[in-house]
Amino acid sequence: MKSAPFAVLAIGVLGLSSANATMTPHHPRGEKIIEHAVPGGRASEVCVIPNHFAGAKYSQKDLGHETSLCEVDAYSNAAVCPKTSSTNPGLEFYEIPTGMTADQVEAKNCELAPPAKLKKIAKYKLSTSCSYTPAIVGYYHLARILGDIANVPPAVLRTFDLENHMDLGKKALRLTPPSDLINQTWASLMSAFQAGGASKRKDLLLTDNLDQSYGAFVHNPGGDEFYKEFFQGGKVNHERAANFRERNPAFQLVKNSASVTTMIPRDFTTANVQKMVQMKDAADMIVIDTLMNQQDRFGNIDYINRYYFYDAAKPKADGSPSLRSEKNVEPAMASKAVLVKEMILRDNDCGVAKENIAAKAGLAGLIRHMDPKVYTRLIKLDMVADQEYVTKFFRSNLMFTATDWQSVRTNLKNLASSLKAKCKSGDLKLDLDVETYFSGKPLKQPACEPAST
Repeated sequence: MKSAPFAVLAIGVLGLSSANATMTPHHPRGEKIIEHAVPGGRASEVCVIPNHFAGAKYSQKDLGHETSLCEVDAYSNAAVCPKTSSTNPGLEFYEIPTGMTADQVEAKNCELAPPAKLKKIAKYKLSTSCSYTPAIVGYYHLARILGDIANVPPAVLRTFDLENHMDLGKKALRLTPPSDLINQTWASLMSAFQAGGASKRKDLLLTDNLDQSYGAFVHNPGGDEFYKEFFQGGKVNHERAANFRERNPAFQLVKNSASVTTMIPRDFTTANVQKMVQMKDAADMIVIDTLMNQQDRFGNIDYINRYYFYDAAKPKADGSPSLRSEKNVEPAMASKAVLVKEMILRDNDCGVAKENIAAKAGLAGLIRHMDPKVYTRLIKLDMVADQEYVTKFFRSNLMFTATDWQSVRTNLKNLASSLKAKCKSGDLKLDLDVETYFSGKPLKQPACEPAST
């Protein structure tokens, strides 16, 4: 079904006057609700396949991942283990290897001895520690609204039986030393679980009937690695952001007011394409993190390898070859392709209701180059953001509170206004269109005022 840009499919409204993000498991919401029976006759867990913001750039793979996520059943087709490393007290879901049972995998806390290897399906994260459920699901949808930037993985809402969740929490506490931060964050979560309705955090963690936790269920993309080129060191968030601002090579190009043609030759080579992709990734990341009040980005940036190539077999509307980006290519095409790193932002939980580190570091104000498609989508979103259907999408579908949405809306208005003013003054160049840049066609500055249709 085709829709006009930036319209919203019908959604269930979750009580938009609530002060806190809270969840009623079987309230109509999203495109579809999938139920999973819980042994012992307790209430079924639910997973919500979300509505989409029409005109946003969702792919068929996104639709498939959403469905696959909601088909994962902790009691029949997946092994579930508590995280015992890093800082977030989440749950990890794994495929069950042939010849094993879930109980056998979970008895080893999902850590099989080499060379055996488990496939991680997804992570389940709640609004605890630095995590916030609306941030995780919000990043997925906003990335698609902006044109599918930064390879943000799909995320859905789901619930988990509280009794079973607490059993996994007790296991995590047994397996981790009390001095470890992960033990401490698990202890804090368990304290809130045990307090139940008396907990000040109950609306953020528990469904309204208090017998299930709720959070974001995030697809695990796999194959990603730490993007060391996007980390310039630092012990705390403010220091890391300042180091990125002053020393990151890609961002130094994004800050440079000179024409991109003076910085990157237009020959389709690995070095040139990589530099352009890194500039685009840096600008895109700053845009979405500024909008979403991201507090914990630097040190949490990964990459995947992708082949870039022009494909005459899939031409654009004008008949010219289209630029494609794929994880794998046929040998015949490999000789025409370049292999580069693409950013993947998969750790997005510390946002929306957090400190806006990108804004504090003044990163958006230094952007001098930007992808024209991302710019246009940002400006168009700002143009419709005060309409009721947009508010309902973020409040109902993504579980933003009124305060959450007002904060993000303010960020959007300020960023759109600033970027548009810079574009009109010539201080912002909309020239990070990778496909056009290496096509050999003449380059021209797109309009600063997008068409309204």
